[in-house]
Amino acid sequence: MVIPFGQKQGAAMVESCVVIALLCLILFGILQVSYVVAARNVLNYSAIAAVRAASVGLNEFMLHKVARYAGIPAAGPVGTPSEFGREKLRGNSVGAMWDNAIARDQSPKSALGTYEIAVKEAYHMAPPRAFQLILDYENWRLDETRIHIEHEIGPDNLITLELEQTVPLVLPFSHVFFGHLDPVDAKRGAHVGTYPGKRITATAVVEDHSRHYLKNN
Repeated sequence: MVIPFGQKQGAAMVESCVVIALLCLILFGILQVSYVVAARNVLNYSAIAAVRAASVGLNEFMLHKVARYAGIPAAGPVGTPSEFGREKLRGNSVGAMWDNAIARDQSPKSALGTYEIAVKEAYHMAPPRAFQLILDYENWRLDETRIHIEHEIGPDNLITLELEQTVPLVLPFSHVFFGHLDPVDAKRGAHVGTYPGKRITATAVVEDHSRHYLKNN
């Protein structure tokens, strides 16, 4: 039986679509797993930074500030005012724009960069009731995806700090690979959606050195 040329082309197109779809699934799965690994490393570092702050006697709200600041890389996209949404870096070519983006001697070169630096400076000086409203990142807008920490000083003079965050997995096809995880609401731009959430816990232990920095009353 001879298959007409047109039918061969149609079959090849269907096969190509199936192969491309499978490759996309594999690619996004690898990206999503890589994101989880990176987020785990970030939160481990955040826990270490926070427990070191506790070891010199910083109070509870300062520990939260330290943990949040160190956890920015796992906090999702930054929220900025609408007037910065379409701004582009200066430069006549892609290479020039990239140089401007990473140049530290003259950074920032955009109003957006200036805005973010001002926000972080305000965050450092913010009082207890205001600091959570200053750094505006997607994963911190809803309570179930924010960073939560607990710490205690044991009888052996060791501070144990546990940091926890549920990181939403929002890349395409995340439900295919991580549908077994508990769903969480996450805000992306102006919309709140339901995504699989990976609960990440990081623990750090360090000796309490606060007696060397604080006076006993």
